[in-house]
Amino acid sequence: MIRKRPKFLATGIRTWLLRSLGLPENERVPAAMILSLLVACVVVLTVSATLGAFVYTYRAQQDLLALRTESRDVRSVQLALLDIESGARGYTLSSRPDYLQPYSVGSQALDDNRATLGKLDRFTAELSGSALGTQTVSSLIAHLRSELSKLISAAQRGSASGTEQLAHLDRTKATMDTLRQIIGQFLAARAGEATRAEDNVAVLQRLLLALQIISGVAILTALFLAFRGVVSQSRARAAAMGEAVQNRDQIGHLLSMADMLQSAMGYEDANAVLRATAGRLLSGFGGALYIFNNSRDRLDLSTAWNVDGAEMSHPQVISPSQCWALKRGKPHTNCAIYGALRCSHTLDGQSALEIPMLARGEVYGLLQIFSDDPTGADLETIKPLAIALADSMSLALSSIALRERLRNQALRDPLTGLYNRRFMEEVLESFVLQAERRNAPMSAIMIDLDHFKKLNDQHGHAVGDAVLRDVAAAIMSELRKSDIACRYGGEELIVLLPDSDLVTARTKAEEIRNRIADVSPVEGVAVSASLGVASIPQTSASPADLLTMADAALYKAKQEGRNRVETAPARMTLVKP
Repeated sequence: MIRKRPKFLATGIRTWLLRSLGLPENERVPAAMILSLLVACVVVLTVSATLGAFVYTYRAQQDLLALRTESRDVRSVQLALLDIESGARGYTLSSRPDYLQPYSVGSQALDDNRATLGKLDRFTAELSGSALGTQTVSSLIAHLRSELSKLISAAQRGSASGTEQLAHLDRTKATMDTLRQIIGQFLAARAGEATRAEDNVAVLQRLLLALQIISGVAILTALFLAFRGVVSQSRARAAAMGEAVQNRDQIGHLLSMADMLQSAMGYEDANAVLRATAGRLLSGFGGALYIFNNSRDRLDLSTAWNVDGAEMSHPQVISPSQCWALKRGKPHTNCAIYGALRCSHTLDGQSALEIPMLARGEVYGLLQIFSDDPTGADLETIKPLAIALADSMSLALSSIALRERLRNQALRDPLTGLYNRRFMEEVLESFVLQAERRNAPMSAIMIDLDHFKKLNDQHGHAVGDAVLRDVAAAIMSELRKSDIACRYGGEELIVLLPDSDLVTARTKAEEIRNRIADVSPVEGVAVSASLGVASIPQTSASPADLLTMADAALYKAKQEGRNRVETAPARMTLVKP
């Protein structure tokens, strides 16, 4: 019975085919035809499943895109809330108008995202057991903005007491905590939906791949028997699938790179992410990254990979006028063939694809990809991938530059560019602790511009500001990288000199005094300064004592006729008998 089962199955298939074709049951049907018809059925089934899978995948991708867009908009609302809260708090605590800028930007962003607020309201209404009652996210935000507006208005009028400010801040904190919880739940819910959709797509793709393999085997068998000419089409399909998998892997690496770059704290982190990603995606190519230096109007070599002796063989500095990619604002291929348009900084005999990295209308760097092919044909093949790498790095570099600008604004005096007093007080403590730990000296120079008030009264504050800027530049030109120059207040400046004793500090003070005296007169007014020098441990024992002694020496220089340097007297020490 078992031996007869295959014959019975084959007879049944033969009978079904003959009836389907309208032929007599005693008609002989070639085995190749039977197999071809079976393969055709498998192909139809596979194509139908593939189309259905593609339609499902497309819809799932659209749903994922909508979820990501919705999450991005909600994050924008979250950032706007943080902006208005931090701006209001900063203005209330400092009364500085520049803290109102993030408040205004955040308020505008909230107004522009009313549709997103409506989605949050609906989401909140759907939550079971919500503690908000009849309140909505929109009403909470309106209440928060009202409280912050009252807080700012009170700070502007100067009518709010510290207790009232704390009460306002407590109420806004409670509201912000509620909003953070709601937004976090919303983002978590959307992330869960996105994960489930991605898992469904992945399962469908695996099933589709298995079905395609089965179909491929059937097609190859049929072609071997009857249609050998179709083998090339099957191979082309396999190649397309391989390319699709490769493209998917590349996209995955790019997405991973973008995610890692969001966590980059500085240029070193960004360089490491770029080297790792480029090493995987462009393993057969070398590359280099140049960062734009705004202060010197040049590009400095930041990192290189897959190039022997990259730090020495490639120029450390590139001028924007030397680069066609920067001039055109578009990618440029430097082919190593006669007559090709090449940048003057490229190496002889080497082709290079150069991509300018732009973001928000500013140049942040230049990405180079190298090849030994003189025609640069292989560079054209990987050009889209290289552009994608450059785009990701552009956004990362712009974010790093923005963070540095914000940090400098918080630590530097906007007029002179020197560090502010708050930073000086923090770094002074650190310098003194390091000096004590290493048993090394540490000195300070207090500087006061002579007759500065008279200069302001006679020539105006614009001239006074110009003098301060020129003096700050003169001081910085005389300092080491380890020295710190700060604006102490008004026309008083201070220089901290780690690892410098009293004699060395006095010599440096004389150099600074002479350098200030060389500052070009403004409105015919000569510039001079009086300087006081103190040192730990020779004249002082603590940071506060150091500043006091330096200030006393400065006062003595003023009394002795100005435009001079005076040192603090050595401190008395107890000697054990």
